[in-house]
Amino acid sequence: MDLARKVASSTSLILIVRLFQRGIGIISLLILARLLTPQDFGVVAIATMLVFLFDTLSEGGTQQYIIQKKTLDDSDIVTAWTISILSKLALFVALLALTPVLANFLNAPEAESAIRAMALVLPISAFASPQLFMHRRDLEYGIISKILLIERVVSFLVTVILAFILENYWAMIIGVLAAYTSKTLLSHWYAPYPLKFSLSRIKEQMSFSLWMLMRSILGYVRAEFDVIFISKMYGADQLGGFSLMRNLSFLPSREIIAPVSNVFLASFSEIKRRGDPIGEHIVVVLTILLCAIFPIIGYLHVFNQELVSLFLGQQWLPFAHLLPLLAVFTITFAVSTFVQQGLIANGDIKLLSVYEMVTLSLLLGLIAFFFSGSMEEFIIARLVFAFTVLGILLVFCSMRFGLPVVSLLFMCALLATACFGAVLSAQMLTGPGILFLLLGSALYFGVYLVACLFFLFLFKKHKVLEEVISLLLRFIRSRRAS
Repeated sequence: MDLARKVASSTSLILIVRLFQRGIGIISLLILARLLTPQDFGVVAIATMLVFLFDTLSEGGTQQYIIQKKTLDDSDIVTAWTISILSKLALFVALLALTPVLANFLNAPEAESAIRAMALVLPISAFASPQLFMHRRDLEYGIISKILLIERVVSFLVTVILAFILENYWAMIIGVLAAYTSKTLLSHWYAPYPLKFSLSRIKEQMSFSLWMLMRSILGYVRAEFDVIFISKMYGADQLGGFSLMRNLSFLPSREIIAPVSNVFLASFSEIKRRGDPIGEHIVVVLTILLCAIFPIIGYLHVFNQELVSLFLGQQWLPFAHLLPLLAVFTITFAVSTFVQQGLIANGDIKLLSVYEMVTLSLLLGLIAFFFSGSMEEFIIARLVFAFTVLGILLVFCSMRFGLPVVSLLFMCALLATACFGAVLSAQMLTGPGILFLLLGSALYFGVYLVACLFFLFLFKKHKVLEEVISLLLRFIRSRRAS
């Protein structure tokens, strides 16, 4: 199978799995929002942020090392697995010891028990089969998709049943632990690998992984800076409302963009090994993803109050206006994720780490120490900062590997125009009740689709759109062939 078909097949499989996962996740979230309080969501947000910060520390770029390496042998895989296990176990102990200090720093001493329990994710995930490294590298996502599906179903059942019984945040904590336990067990069932330990290639891997680790830590802290800041400034209750709105608005980025980027990292590396330019390939992928992101932002702008009232309940209405603002972050997340993958494939790990360090320092300096406004003003300030540093990153990528920034901005302008037209049309049908919501939604997405097709026809000779059409046709043919 050629690279284009492999990428198309892997991407479609991941998207199908993620859509199924998110479907279950949305149902779970709606149930939990009715049963639990903003305080419960705030406690879980704090525990999750801390545990996955330590999980990021434990990764050390091992997966990226396996994916980008041209030739692999058993020693590479076993060494990566051993490093991961030792790191996760050490950081598990460190997190348990630091829990009281971290909880007090975040102004949330009530989250101590939740943090300690959630920390079990580290030793549980440490022992997942190393064969999964190879499946990701080779774009073989059939087994991975099966594991993810079963894991999600287990998590859903455990979380929802316990939510009805306990009616507190422990339902979500235990649900996460159940998901990771099932994932680890299933990995050895579906992707067995001889269990052995070795550090024979540690020097080679650490020279690559140290820079990846630094980049991952800085990127994670910058991504979770909002949780840290809001918890300290406004308390767990406000953090709970912010967290739920962010989870809803970040559905495209967390469930589609991030996993799909892992597929394309392998393809970028392959393109780089062939000596082909990767800039145009990145813009094509981003155009397809942004086609789905822009209308979601516009839709939440028009219908945020109706959606929150209908699906979450009255207790969440004070936070509904945050939805469209937070959804805008999916644009910066999508673009930065893929252009950074291009830099990784280009071998610019050190430069990317410096970028992460500088932008995080600016974020801490400009907002953490000087901002004192409301939560909404804080989100707007973060948006301005995010787009500013993204612009710097795009200019840098244009210089390093020829990223066609003008083409990317042109695609964004077309999508924003289509979205704006859809928003204006839908606002004519807003009103109370589910009937207005259904009619307005149909009108909104109908206008957006017509506008996109019009622009596709009008600019069909544009190089990026020609490649988008070609990629879609190859995807359709690969589906028919399979």
